[in-house]
Amino acid sequence: MKLDIVVPFYNEEECLNEFVGTLKSSLDKVSGISYTYYFVDDGSTDRSPDILDTLAKSDERIHVIPLWENHGHQKALIAGLDQCRGDAVLMMDGDGQHPAETAVKLIQVYLQNPEFAVVQGVRGGRQQSLWKDWTSRFFYWIINKMVPETRIVPGSSDFRLLNSDALHLIRSYPDRHRNLRVLLASLKLPTVFIDYIPDLRLGGYSKYGWRRMVGLAVDGLFAFSSFPLRINLFLMLVSGFLGIGYAIYSLVVYLKGQIVPGWTSTIALIALLFCAMFGALAILSEYVSRIYEDVRQYPLYHIRPDRRSTKQSREVPVNFLREDGREKEGEGTL
Repeated sequence: MKLDIVVPFYNEEECLNEFVGTLKSSLDKVSGISYTYYFVDDGSTDRSPDILDTLAKSDERIHVIPLWENHGHQKALIAGLDQCRGDAVLMMDGDGQHPAETAVKLIQVYLQNPEFAVVQGVRGGRQQSLWKDWTSRFFYWIINKMVPETRIVPGSSDFRLLNSDALHLIRSYPDRHRNLRVLLASLKLPTVFIDYIPDLRLGGYSKYGWRRMVGLAVDGLFAFSSFPLRINLFLMLVSGFLGIGYAIYSLVVYLKGQIVPGWTSTIALIALLFCAMFGALAILSEYVSRIYEDVRQYPLYHIRPDRRSTKQSREVPVNFLREDGREKEGEGTL
């Protein structure tokens, strides 16, 4: 079996060598499998690009995909998946928190159960910070509530193995804002879940700050659910009932010959109505912005041409303009 390994890296110079060495030594113990490694350099600004190039020269199985700038974890994964041509693909992070022993277990489970399209790693225990633990739990809760046709198992990460059918299915989706966790959960593919306890980082610190975490959650929500649009109807009904109630109140006071108090209540009502209106517009703007980006058809990621290698030009096809993830052979090579 030919198995592709996709790992994105962003400024991981402190743990890169140790991670790759541990991963290769662990996977090589599984016989009958031919490995190809696709290491995605997500616009690193430290020594990671040089280390990756050195690793690629020392092992012909390693291919480096250098992105022009930092595009984010999900797009870096997609850049690697676009290059895969094996029978299955294993995705994992490059900071050492996804144990190599668990990667071997995912492969063994797939070999024993080829009927499963996805072998999904499920993180156990707590995150390294209470903040990330809470936000992670909230993410899974909000997605499962607002996207009822999708059920994400809490703790599911981007540590998984996909067969070729699942990979081709992912590529058929044209969304620019793809959240792979939500996408795979929405497809309802035959999946087996494997629990694991994440290791500590081999070095450095997490580059996944709160802004990226919020962006990931927003992509997962707005790309797979129209529920936020339906909030407009709720806001319209609430605003309408309040407006009618206030109008009735004003009429009753007028008929009784009483003077309506100053502007306080009026201003409060106007503020409430404008709040509802702008809230609806904010939701609409999220969808409109995504339509705008899809219409422009800008490249999803850019690979740096100045770091092309001879080995890549022979073996790794690339399409700089591919947006929909579909197979388009013969459009160019690295």
